[in-house]
Amino acid sequence: MLNITIDFNSGVPLYLQLEEQIRLLLHEGVVKHGDPMPAVRELAVQLGVNANTVARVYRDLQREGILVLKRGKGTFVNEEVLYPEPKKNQMKRMDEYAKKLAQLASSSGMTPVEVLQLIKKHWK
Repeated sequence: MLNITIDFNSGVPLYLQLEEQIRLLLHEGVVKHGDPMPAVRELAVQLGVNANTVARVYRDLQREGILVLKRGKGTFVNEEVLYPEPKKNQMKRMDEYAKKLAQLASSSGMTPVEVLQLIKKHWK
């Protein structure tokens, strides 16, 4: 089970929240190359969202080469995807090094929404 939380009141589209949280899990190394992803319906039930929302995110991530569909087996994180992880010691000191974090995140290929998700994760 993936540790993903959807905020139905945030104003950010559900599919975008889900997509960016999956990307964040990749950056953190929680989800690794070759790992299986939950079935569309399973994740939709877990999150309380429509299965079409999860299917859309999986399709978008497949188009980008992050996920791969193996017919009859499921959806997996692409073994060849290059998804660099930010260094953990830099993540711990985000408040002090906000500018450095933004530069590191940008050079790591993270989007601003991913950085916001990271901040929200540690805010709780």
